[in-house]
Amino acid sequence: MPVIHTTRNYIMVGRALPEDRYVATYIMPQHSGRYLLTTQPIDRLASAVRWALDMADYMAGPIELVPIRSEDELLRQIVVAIGFEGLHYDKDPAMQREGRDLLAKLGITL
Repeated sequence: MPVIHTTRNYIMVGRALPEDRYVATYIMPQHSGRYLLTTQPIDRLASAVRWALDMADYMAGPIELVPIRSEDELLRQIVVAIGFEGLHYDKDPAMQREGRDLLAKLGITL
């Protein structure tokens, strides 16, 4: 994945393939994984890169732009982002179990 350095940070940009339909923008705070910020149509990749370059030096960690090939993969990316966030922050064991079960049904293992 190509890396573009800015003054005090960097962005990572996945290589877009002809079959890609979306681009997901992740922010990655220091010491805490990555968080899905937004998704948009792949034809907005150039503007997503410009935005990331403009914002990178204001962020505590890097920004990652990931091309996504299908609606199914887009849904999986969103569920993973929300699912892992929910598992991390929710202290109720029943809710954590439900989150892990949902991820397991999608073929995602922790």
